Amino acid sequence: MEPVQKKYDVIIVGGGAAGLLAAATAAAGGCRCLLVEKKDRTGRKIMITGKGRCNITNDCDIDVVFQNIRRNPRFLYSAIYSFNNSDIIDFFNSLGVKTKTERGGRVFPVSDKAADVADALYEYALSKGISTKINLNVTSLLIIKGKLAGVKCGNISFLADKVIMACGGASYPATGSDGTGFYLAEKAGHKIIPPKGSLTGLNTRQTWPRDVMGITLKM
Repeated sequence: MEPVQKKYDVIIVGGGAAGLLAAATAAAGGCRCLLVEKKDRTGRKIMITGKGRCNITNDCDIDVVFQNIRRNPRFLYSAIYSFNNSDIIDFFNSLGVKTKTERGGRVFPVSDKAADVADALYEYALSKGISTKINLNVTSLLIIKGKLAGVKCGNISFLADKVIMACGGASYPATGSDGTGFYLAEKAGHKIIPPKGSLTGLNTRQTWPRDVMGITLKM
């Protein structure tokens, strides 16, 4: 019989920015939370964003934010009006991560270190009393009698009535975003719409782009 761990109110799968904030928010609301991250630390993708500096957000009017959402911005109205880009800046400042605004309204930590952002999010989540399992891979959602009951990590099960999937997409496997979330959801019976890239590299037949690599043009 496989070992079963204690029951939580919420299990969060994935320790990126979304997972850490989801866990912290749920814990702040009184939930017993477990965050499960398969890599050796949380915030792996945060560490490489903005060329290692972490472009946290953009300091622009909220209308401009919606204008730059390429498909169905109405879907995000509720979320963004509840926690907008100004709130994000204030939030990180409150955690001790001072920010600066550069050309184009891009917001970075004053330290120019993405690790400061990743560490601040992790410490914030821990301060709310979450439990964590690092270097542990969720292999399937636990379904009992047709009802979600937690997650399985190999031969170990963690119980919870609610599971938040914050696994990221399939954009950067080395950071943990390898499509696992789609696989777990599909295995549990959900229909998956094939993902499409948003920020992607371009392959060209010509070789001259390699020669101009590193040149910065002002907009």
